[in-house]
Amino acid sequence: MKIVIICIFGIESVVVKELLALGYSSPRVSNGRVSIEGDLTDVARCNLWLRTAERIYIETGSFRATDFDMLFDGIFSIDWKALLPADAEIPVRSSSIDSKLFSTRDCQSITKKAIVEKLKKSYGINRIEENGKTFQIEVFIHNDIVSVCLDTTGTGLHKRGYRTLNVEAPLKETIASALLQISYWKPGRVLMDPFCGSGTFIIEAAMIAGNIAPGINRVFSFESWTGENEIISGRLKEEAREKEKQVKEILLFGSDISKDNIEIAKKHAMQAGVSGSSEFVVSDFKNIQKRGEYGIMIANPPYGLRLSDKSEIISLYKNLGTKMKEFDTWSKYILTDDDGFEKNSGCRASKKRKIYNGTIRCTYYQFFGPQPGKC
Repeated sequence: MKIVIICIFGIESVVVKELLALGYSSPRVSNGRVSIEGDLTDVARCNLWLRTAERIYIETGSFRATDFDMLFDGIFSIDWKALLPADAEIPVRSSSIDSKLFSTRDCQSITKKAIVEKLKKSYGINRIEENGKTFQIEVFIHNDIVSVCLDTTGTGLHKRGYRTLNVEAPLKETIASALLQISYWKPGRVLMDPFCGSGTFIIEAAMIAGNIAPGINRVFSFESWTGENEIISGRLKEEAREKEKQVKEILLFGSDISKDNIEIAKKHAMQAGVSGSSEFVVSDFKNIQKRGEYGIMIANPPYGLRLSDKSEIISLYKNLGTKMKEFDTWSKYILTDDDGFEKNSGCRASKKRKIYNGTIRCTYYQFFGPQPGKC
């Protein structure tokens, strides 16, 4: 079967890197998605282990459609009896880009009708009650090519389960993990986040360092479809727990000027099982000091929509630039939506990368420090 992995636009290469590390060869890449061939065990493994994916789908069919008759026929041609029980609840979502079929509401209605008619015919019944288990159907239409998928994930994969309290404009766990993997940080290196908020960067790093599967403490929608699926997922979770590592030295540090944020970060770290490998303290970023000669600073400072006026933004970035220069032997990574960050901070990035934080188009500024021993 074809497994489709949805991710945030701009981090497809990170998903590919994760898939290769899991043993999958030749993933296929397009905008915001990566696909592989596999079975239900692979579906379970991807849901459990991929840190930067948003959702995992099974593609049930793909065809060209430029009118509703073609859409109905294409959906009807799929062997839905092999996929869905006769009492399945069948919610449908759809999206359309650059296609003649642009009304998502109509596409949802036609898709639902085609599936119901096929199930009635296949099972020899007159009515689909939809009082059974839920099978979320996703219809993606791009350039008149229809991709019909089953959502195996349910709640988005960024919901690890540890973040139960909110702070202003939190960074999604999947984005934080992707930015860490793009950086020079690796387990065993010092990492500091001077604007840690609810602690996402530090907690995600701690989970990587401890080899903790991001989906270890949650459930996925496909698990409820059959008893076999639940057994497969349970077995992989047991194996994942056996692979976890104990981190003895604290090298991951988060700080924030808000005492409330730090209390939230500490609670989230405890719920993620990484409170013993991370440290959170209340501190203005201007007062932080290097933890060792070499290390990594990563931050998602308040920006744009989160600050009240331009002068406040300029002042913040100027002070941050001063602090970054003090960390001259460190590599620094800053995510912001401000195209003038380099000018305002007085620091020129070694590399820049466009990333979407929700609907906000941001830049990931990367400032590479010298390799240890080469200063």
